[in-house]
Formats: sequence, C-alpha cells, structure tokens
Amino acid sequence: ATSAPQKPPTNLTVVTVEGCPSFVVLDWKPPENESVTEYKVVSTENGGTAGKDKSIITTNQTHSTVENLKPNTSYEFVVIPSNPLGEGPSSESKPFRTESADPRITESISMGKDAIWTEVRFNSDDYSECKGKQYVKRTWYKKFVGVQLCNSLRYKIYLSDSLKGTFYNIGDQRGHGEDHCQFVDSYLDGKTGQMLPSDQLPSKDGYFRAVRQEPVHFGKIGVGTHSTYVHWYECGTTIPGKW
Repeated sequence: ATSAPQKPPTNLTVVTVEGCPSFVVLDWKPPENESVTEYKVVSTENGGTAGKDKSIITTNQTHSTVENLKPNTSYEFVVIPSNPLGEGPSSESKPFRTESADPRITESISMGKDAIWTEVRFNSDDYSECKGKQYVKRTWYKKFVGVQLCNSLRYKIYLSDSLKGTFYNIGDQRGHGEDHCQFVDSYLDGKTGQMLPSDQLPSKDGYFRAVRQEPVHFGKIGVGTHSTYVHWYECGTTIPGKW
C-alpha cells in the first residue's frame, strides 16, 4: 500500500438473529482496489449518554457480530477501513432499531413488518427452479437460512454455517423436505417438488435430517444415502414477509 484507503466500504447490511434482539451480524463489501488490513465497526446508540453510546470492534474480516445491544433501541452502524498508513473514509451509516425483548410489544408496533429476512446475495450449491431474489436470516441454532424466490410463496431453502460460505441443499431421510418449512418459521408441512427418489439425485454435500425439530447433520445427500432433496418449497409463508 502506498496510501491509506481512499474509498469507503459499501453495501453495509444488517442481518438480525431470530429471537435474539441483543445482537446482529453486519456484512459489507471491501473498497475496490484498496489495500485494507483492518476494519473498525462503530456502533452508536441514538439518544445514549455521550461517550458511553459508542462501541468499536476491529476485525480483518468483511463481517462482524455486534453484541450486547439494548432491546427496542435505535442504533447507527458505520465501518471504517484502515491500513498501516492510516484510516480511509467510512461507509454510509446504516440505521437499525432492535426488537423489543417482549415479543408481545414487538407484534403490536411492527405492523406486519417482518425484520428477519435481509436481501443478501449468497453462493448456493445450485439445484433449484428458483432464480429470483435471495434473502437470508440467522437462526437460533447458529445457522444461516438462505432462500431464493421463484415467487413470494414458492422458494428454494438452503442452509449455511456462514454468510460468505456455500449455502447447501437440505436432505430429508424421511419424505421429501416437507418438514423443512420449519426453517422459514412455518408450522405446516409444505408442498415440495420435484419428488425424486434419492437414487435418482446426484450425490452432493449438504445438510440432512429425518424429522422436524431434529438438528441437522452435514454430509452426503442424494444417490446412495436415502436422503432426498428438492427443487422448491411452498410453506404457506410469504418471503420476505408482509409489506
């Protein structure tokens, strides 16, 4: 590097975590053609006490978890790139309001705005009829759920361990993914397609399980495994939610 970064990080995105108002995951794009060794993630609580309202995290990644947020509170996030020669310009500020700790309060004031889905492009292990927008949410079981829409009621569901990693198909050892609607917060058993037996599906890496509520395992799915996977799901839940 011959100078401090000249351009700001872009595309700062906040991904909320289901059932956990106290922390969020921030994700951003690095400035193009710039040498960046570290990012400062600055969280400011709006209306907080001067001096105590800021927290700073440093990371060499292009994502960061921000913890210990207060419920039902308004924050601003910015990301500042740096290298040994100095700091560069900060990203655009991203406002965000955390959910109330009491779900009954959130329900009445959110007016149907479903905050958990965030539009983020992700890399998927392609086996899908759906080519539309992609949305991600973080779940309480430490996985990211990714969906790609055919339309708001039909979509492909994937799982991943990280926002930047591959989003994998989900295999079903008993049935054809009907219970995977749990991952999009639907208590219904969904409709899925196409329903091919596992020995007619290519062997792939993916997550799998047999029944609803069971934790997922990672391994081979498709031919030779008794785990089927499908092109699409209809779970009776619209994504990204009611607008």
